Amino acid sequence: MSKQAKKQSLLGQSQGKRPNRRPTPKRTNPTANNTVTHSTPVVEEKSRSKAKWLIMGILVIFIIAFPKPKLLTYEKLGLVAQSIYWPGLPGVDPVLLDSTLYPQPALDRNTLYLCGDRVDPKTCQKYQIIEQKGIFSVIYKYILN
Repeated sequence: MSKQAKKQSLLGQSQGKRPNRRPTPKRTNPTANNTVTHSTPVVEEKSRSKAKWLIMGILVIFIIAFPKPKLLTYEKLGLVAQSIYWPGLPGVDPVLLDSTLYPQPALDRNTLYLCGDRVDPKTCQKYQIIEQKGIFSVIYKYILN
C-alpha cells in the first residue's frame, strides 16, 4: 500500500482532519423521562377537547339564538313569487332578499304585507302566503340564483 501524502496549506503547515463529533444525548433516569412524556399529551388532549366543546357550544347557541331564513311563496291576483325572507334580529327589521319593499309579515295568518314606505300603511300591498319552506330550501334557491 502506498502512503498518502499530506497536503500543505498555503500559509503554513496543514492541520489534520478532525473527526466530527456528535453531541451525546444526556442520559436521564428512564422512569422520570417516561412520566414527563406521558403527562404532556394528556394535557394537550384535554385542552383540545375543551376547545372542541367550547366551539360546539357556541355554534349551538348561535343556531338557536339567531333567526333562520325562510323561503316564502306568495301570490296576489294570480301572480306567484318566491322570495327569501329573513325575520331579522331584535332591533333589525325583517328583509326580503330580492325586493326593495319592506315586509311586514303576519305568518300566523299566512299574510305578507309589502310596503313601499315603512311609516305610511297606505303604501302596503297584501299578499297571500301559499307555502313556507325551511333553511335547506333557502340554501338551494340561493345557490341556484
